[in-house]
This record gives sequence, C-alpha cells and structure tokens, in this order.
Amino acid sequence: MDTHVACLTPPGKAAIATVALRGSLAWSIAHRLFKPRAGALPHEPSTGRFFLGKLGPDLGDDVILAVKHDLPESEIEVHCHGGIEVVRCIVELCEAEGATQVPWPQFLGAEGRFLEMLAQAPTARTAAILWDQANGAWQQVEAKNDARTISRIKELIPLGQHLITPWQVALAGAPNVGKSSLMNALAGYTRTIVAATPGTTRDAVAVRFAIDGWPVELIDTAGIRAGAGELEGQGIDRARTAARDADLRLWVLDGAAEPTLPDDPGAWMYVINKIDQPAAWDWENVTGSCRTSAKTGAGLEELCQAVSHALVPAPPEPGEPVPCLPEQIAWVRAVCV
Repeated sequence: MDTHVACLTPPGKAAIATVALRGSLAWSIAHRLFKPRAGALPHEPSTGRFFLGKLGPDLGDDVILAVKHDLPESEIEVHCHGGIEVVRCIVELCEAEGATQVPWPQFLGAEGRFLEMLAQAPTARTAAILWDQANGAWQQVEAKNDARTISRIKELIPLGQHLITPWQVALAGAPNVGKSSLMNALAGYTRTIVAATPGTTRDAVAVRFAIDGWPVELIDTAGIRAGAGELEGQGIDRARTAARDADLRLWVLDGAAEPTLPDDPGAWMYVINKIDQPAAWDWENVTGSCRTSAKTGAGLEELCQAVSHALVPAPPEPGEPVPCLPEQIAWVRAVCV
C-alpha cells in the first residue's frame, strides 16, 4: 500500500500548516523523523494521541504530531509553522523516507473532492449540502441501500449537478412584454437595456444570482416574433437555443396587450407581467401562472418561490445524501435501471 504525503492547508504563508501522512509506512517514517520532547514514540500508533517535539535534524521549531488513525493504514498529521519553506522541508523529508507527495484532494479521497467543491460553492445553502457530503452523508446510502432510499437519491441528481454550476433559467416571449425589465427587477440592478421599442434585446444576456439559496443564471433573450429582419432574426435564433438548453423556461406574457403563446405551450412556466396596468385579456384563467409587475415589484417574491419549487421540488433535509460526484450519479442511474 502506497504511503502518501500532502499539505492539507492552503498554499502560502500562515501561522500554522498541516502536513498529513497516510499509509503502511506512515508510522515508521514518523519514528525515524520525529523526536518527542520527552520519551519516545510508542511502538504502535494510537488514534487520538498527540506528541510535541521536533521533526528532522534541521527544523528548530517544535511541531505537534497527531495520530488520526492507527494500524494497518496509519494516518498522522504534523501541525507546524506555516512558512512555505517549513512545509516544503517536511514534505521532502517524508518523500526521502519513501512517501509520495499527492495533491490534497487526492489524499482525502471523496472527502477531499467534496471539500474542493465546497470551496467553489456559490451560496450558503449549497455549501451546507456539500459540507454534509464531506462529513459522510453518502454513507447512509451504503448502509441502507433500499429501494426507497435509492429512489429518493435519484430525485436529487439534478440538484447534485447544480450545487456549483447554476441552474439555467431562460426568459422568453414576444417583443416588449417586459422580459428585460423583469430580469433587472429580479437581479436588483440594471443588467440589460430597457426601451419601449420592440426588439431592443438582440442577444442573450445573462445574470447570476441566488433564488432561495439556489444558484441561478437568468437569461434574457430577444423577443420572438415572425417577420423579423436578418439581425433580429439571429437574436431570435439564439433565444430559441437558450430556451431549448435551459433547465427552466419562463414564457413572459404582457397582461396589458394581446398575448402571444409559444409554439409548444406545454413546455413553459408562464409569467404574466405588467399587472399594474389595465388587463387587456382574461389572464386569470392561465392556471399556475405567476403574475408580476417589474415596475412595482408586485409578484416577484411569488415568482422566485415558484422558480425555486420548479427547480428543487423537495429540498434535502440537513445531513441527507445528495449525489454530486460523477461516479455517484452513474451508480444511482445504473441501480435504478
């Protein structure tokens, strides 16, 4: 079994650094390099023990040697001065004794990969889910492995794929229904140009923010209509592509003008905008639609709630396993075939 060494703390200067050593040679390497202040290291490691002393012939500062796991695959940590050269010297000493240096995510295995993802989490909510995974939430699946658990895990695959990568939510509709105004209102600032002239938006414009703690990339697209010119037509093509590739598609209707429906009406969530103006048609009969006013802010909270529910209908409980590594997702899909 290979013995690996890795620095677990971020690179750079710091007060304290942690160098970890794991494998069949770990304890024998510690015996050869570490000199306790008093006595000697025991013949075999004991989980939870700490020792104060010096490591190597040329390191003047004291270090703390902590036993994380005992035999047969010992794991120890050396807590030392955080200087770059100190860390380098400790790693090189371990390498000279037979250890192989590896990156910290590889050293920590699945836990390290979760922690690497955790460092990229865009929201506190997704960070909490990744923290649960790093602390062994997936072990519940291995322990239970029953049909109900697997079925629930399968439902959470889309969420697991969007803990770092934002959900794509496309705003589409006819020209001048208020898509850009709606985007600006949801984003909280002017992200895209708004004008009374139909066809102002010619390209897909995106903004990233969080809805109910879920990372979202909202995409404003060109108004879709027949008879557009060449330049506007290119924007419409891009709008259709953005909508096709999105995780959720919002078709915006103007409550104060005659409605224009999409070609595939069953594939959209409907947003009736401009409800602050006199109604031009009976939009009360549009079941399940969200009613908003980008101008006054009315209905925006309800729209966010609807989007959140559409993306994550049943959020995980604290500590619940969520498949977010490719091999976990592949395993769940294979089991559910």
